[in-house]
Amino acid sequence: MKIDLDEITKIRLNFCRDMGLKIKDEQFFHNKVQAYGYREIIHQYSSHFMHKDDEQTEKFKPNTTFEELYDFYQLDQRLKNETMIDLQLFEQSFKAALVDAVDTEAANLRMAKAKSGKDDQLKLDDFLKEKYQLQTGRVIRRGDLRSRIRRIKKNYLEPFAGYNEIYSEITPWVLIKEMSFGVACNYFFLLHHHVQKEVLKALFKDETPVVKFEKIVEIIRDFRNRAAHNYRLIGIKHDDVYYYQLVYQQLLLLKNDEPSARMKMSFDQIKKNYLINYSKEKQYLKEVLI
Repeated sequence: MKIDLDEITKIRLNFCRDMGLKIKDEQFFHNKVQAYGYREIIHQYSSHFMHKDDEQTEKFKPNTTFEELYDFYQLDQRLKNETMIDLQLFEQSFKAALVDAVDTEAANLRMAKAKSGKDDQLKLDDFLKEKYQLQTGRVIRRGDLRSRIRRIKKNYLEPFAGYNEIYSEITPWVLIKEMSFGVACNYFFLLHHHVQKEVLKALFKDETPVVKFEKIVEIIRDFRNRAAHNYRLIGIKHDDVYYYQLVYQQLLLLKNDEPSARMKMSFDQIKKNYLINYSKEKQYLKEVLI
């Protein structure tokens, strides 16, 4: 049966073959680039298989197949997906520590107000500084966070009980649970230092200053953004360290060892499966992964 390929696919096939890429199954090529994106696969992952020929022209290495390139793309997808799960565990640990510290601060503030004869309801201003400037120069402002919190209170996802105490109808647990990781980090940076210290003490094995946590957050947010937008991450560096190794280093700092242990175990299995067909990549994976 004649394969029905559109004109764009034919152009792409010809281009890839001119560059030295062997394509055994044109329908397979068509299906995969249509499903996941020609540029997503070819443009991002070809460099791993390229070399300069006798005329110093960039070409695919001899006998490189599209199937091999696609499997390399899929390898990165699996690694990204597993790492995103591990970073979700990081976020859960961070939010758990944040909730506990804020709950404790709320109790202390209530006692202090009771001793002073005040029965005023606790307000956001009791917890947060007006602003905080990150080492990057970006300024986080309480006013910006206030609008986010109003939105959360208006559009909460689940009808949890106990919507009182700090924010009139919503508890710290529900509030922080509803925050994105980025908003929760901004909330943390605006907390008074003694509360920040308690969060970091609960989260990390060793003493971790706020400025170091800024760097950890930067690494995690950058990885998550790149992964969410499906950028290549295998073999790519951040601050001269391969991304996957850098994320693993941050997870090793946590008191909760589940994220780092899980990442190591899942990576070992993914590498093992990949090397069944591509044993020549063993040294490369050893260099760029954990």
